[in-house]
Amino acid sequence: MKTQDSKVPKLWKKYLKTRDKGIRNTLVEYYAHLVHMQAARLSRKLPAQIGYDEICSAGYDGLIEAVEGYNPERKAKFETFCQQRIIGAVMDWLRSLDPQSRTVRTFEKRRVNMQEMLDAELGRPPMHHEVAKRMGLSQDRYDQLSRISQLGREVHFSAMDPRDGAGFRGRSGERAWDVGDVRQSDPSARIARAMLTEFITRGLSREERLVLILYYFEDLTMAEIGVVLDLSESRVSQIHKDVIIRLRNRFKGKLEEELVA
Repeated sequence: MKTQDSKVPKLWKKYLKTRDKGIRNTLVEYYAHLVHMQAARLSRKLPAQIGYDEICSAGYDGLIEAVEGYNPERKAKFETFCQQRIIGAVMDWLRSLDPQSRTVRTFEKRRVNMQEMLDAELGRPPMHHEVAKRMGLSQDRYDQLSRISQLGREVHFSAMDPRDGAGFRGRSGERAWDVGDVRQSDPSARIARAMLTEFITRGLSREERLVLILYYFEDLTMAEIGVVLDLSESRVSQIHKDVIIRLRNRFKGKLEEELVA
């Protein structure tokens, strides 16, 4: 690994001079672990139907852009520089999956806000022509955007009216289509974890909070956390050690009392 690391500065120097695609691809292969690291983090937060390999594919586009756009004269480490490029590429890819255009999404957001404002002002739900007038749109344009905004919406079984058919209800009266997915985590568990994280990390600096969250909740190694925070692995380890000692002293003998309170 050290032999390979020693060649990287020479590869960068040669690539920046020649812009050779073969050298670029070698650099991309060297930094591929950064894509996999970000993909692992993002895959835990995205819906299950979005695969890890798909996230990696989008992340590689960002890594290639980062290699092509990197300027070492700006004194930023490449590992730091490329993180946002990788994440940005994945976010762009996710946005491309949205069947609705940005114009329609912006319209929908404005319409909801305007309806709420008019509802408060008038004391009743506003009419369509009132919303259109307040938004500065003609009635035709308003109706057109309203129709388009409905096209990409999903319709869930839970939104259906069970009165449409008696066969949709079971013996106890529950809706038969409400089938639990045993593969999904309990939403209350996620909320509890977020509350516990906030409680434990209260009073810590941003850097200390990130070290704990990335290590214990995102399952990153000390080395990977160092790449994300632009710190050495030994510095991350020291921060982790110091914080754990402080937390043990802080919660010693009173954690149960604070949790109950």
